[in-house]
Amino acid sequence: MSDGVKITVLSDKLALPGFEGEHGLSFIVEADRQILFDTGASDLFIRNASKLGININSIDTVVISHGHYDHGNGLQYLNGKRIVTHPCAFTTRFSGRSGRNLTVAVNRETLAQNNTIIESTKALWLSERIVYLGEIERAIPFEQKQTPLFHFADGSTDPIIDDSAIAVKTSKGIIVISGCAHSGICNIVEQARKTCDTDKVYGVIGGFHLTEIDKQLRQTVDYLKKIGVEYALPSHCTSPDVINEFWKNFKGKDVKTGMVLNL
Repeated sequence: MSDGVKITVLSDKLALPGFEGEHGLSFIVEADRQILFDTGASDLFIRNASKLGININSIDTVVISHGHYDHGNGLQYLNGKRIVTHPCAFTTRFSGRSGRNLTVAVNRETLAQNNTIIESTKALWLSERIVYLGEIERAIPFEQKQTPLFHFADGSTDPIIDDSAIAVKTSKGIIVISGCAHSGICNIVEQARKTCDTDKVYGVIGGFHLTEIDKQLRQTVDYLKKIGVEYALPSHCTSPDVINEFWKNFKGKDVKTGMVLNL
């Protein structure tokens, strides 16, 4: 694989024949080590991994992008892992639209009985090439509306400050891998550039949390084009119309469960 990145899709909304999809996200990211990035909404990521001949027990480090059920519910099926996430990832929280409880199914105390939990608001290097970005600075003005209607148990607004991502260094530039990008995909990319001390971004993959063909989408595309991104592979919480708009401007394809991407 040289110094590229191999991404295996274990859970996403679309699926290749022979695999199941769900409203969730889970990738295996492989560079100079293997990382399980998010665990989807159920045990589906384990079942799909098995179909690919992958034993989840062989992966020792898990990164949870943020504390929503569709990214962290699979944690309840894991033991003996090092789990990296933000300190607020296990907070009780709800959707402001539906009132649905979005909290990860297993609480921190229970998870810590059989796993090691590492909570960080700062960037944390997991290997020489892979970094967890920590709490994302929300500096880009057109992404301020990326804080949608979510709330805590007491009714106060939840800005989802735990929303994070990982970045991987390659000779072609960094690859940025996002869970949902509640903090803004451009904010995430900008923080990845600073953390990795490079301006060069080769690709961006994962949830972009964009659903409308609007001004923010155009500004997002313009930003990513300006910094020279080649591949954009939005999935999960990104609408089909928005995904098509990215295809008009960047290299990419449908991200489907069961797919193996080499970037």
